[in-house]
Amino acid sequence: MAYNHGLEDRKWRICKEAEEKVLREHGVNEAVIEQIRMEDRADFNSNRRFYRWTSDFGEYLEGMADAEQQAEPNSVADLLDEIEDEKLYQALLTVDKHTLLILLLKM
Repeated sequence: MAYNHGLEDRKWRICKEAEEKVLREHGVNEAVIEQIRMEDRADFNSNRRFYRWTSDFGEYLEGMADAEQQAEPNSVADLLDEIEDEKLYQALLTVDKHTLLILLLKM
């Protein structure tokens, strides 16, 4: 899903207004409130650039995943090649090949 700057900006403004209201109620100086706002805005802009990039990258990865068809394992060797966990792989190597073939056929 693409990053929606307008939506995120509105959320940020609503949060900041509520935060500033609480600060004013507790007697915080306006200069301090303005300094906090400027620093928070800089953080927001930095995050916006990051999330916009990661959003684009996420869409790229989703497109790549769609482009690559995941092949179903057709043999016990193919099934074992799909195992990433080393302990599970070693455990499956010790299992009878007929048991693995049954597992493969039920997939």
